[in-house]
Amino acid sequence: MADVTLTKGVRANLLQLQRNEALRLQVADRLTTGRRVNRVADDPQDFYAGRAAANRVGDLFDLKSGINQALSSAETASVGLRAVEDMTRQLHGIAMAAKGGTAEQRQAAAEQFERTRSQISNLAADASYGGVHLIDDPADDQTTPVGDLSGAEITVKGGASSSEALGIGTAGGDYNGFATDADIDAALADLAGATRQVRSTSQRVGSDIAALTTRRQFTQDISNTLQAAEDKLTGADLNEEAARMMALQLQDRFATAGLRFTVRTESLVADLLGSGRS
Repeated sequence: MADVTLTKGVRANLLQLQRNEALRLQVADRLTTGRRVNRVADDPQDFYAGRAAANRVGDLFDLKSGINQALSSAETASVGLRAVEDMTRQLHGIAMAAKGGTAEQRQAAAEQFERTRSQISNLAADASYGGVHLIDDPADDQTTPVGDLSGAEITVKGGASSSEALGIGTAGGDYNGFATDADIDAALADLAGATRQVRSTSQRVGSDIAALTTRRQFTQDISNTLQAAEDKLTGADLNEEAARMMALQLQDRFATAGLRFTVRTESLVADLLGSGRS
């Protein structure tokens, strides 16, 4: 079989069509993925810079997830502390109501005091999240990584808030069944100390919640910035790529028309030369 010989004009048009096809596939890939750089060969420098930014975004996502868990735990403890303080106020009201009362009223108040007091420890035990007990007795501390480059951490320090840990005694054993006003005054003094302790723990936990919230927002903002940077490095301008696709389609038409014209012209020249020899 004889080799096919292409003239210079035909070869030029065919090469143009081949280049256009390669460019069209590239543009179609960018339009489909929305990215200018999909592989190392597209742009090595931007590919690796974009990958580094994307990897850090992934690391920050993991950090943010941990921060969210720590926030949930601290917020649960904060809710529990408010409930414990409410219970402490109820105990204060029960003790105050017993002052100056009859022996029977004092006994009833002591029994009510005991029932309410037991609920404080239950609340402290129930105010846990994800296995972290920030106000139970004993209380946990929770340390959370918040900085991907600095290695910074935030530790939420717990505070045991059971009735025993708060120093709230039993009405029957520690306050003599409210037999005298002096016994009730002793209970009221312990309740005042318990309230101060609960508020101190609440303030500390609230400060840690504020720090974690700030770090969560910072992490989100950094992630958004890095994502935008990665998009600038590897993202495609879809309007520009669509325009390129249209231009390539026009170039294909011109190259195809040129190929047909060249083939027809060369055919006519060959016919003329053939008739001249005959």
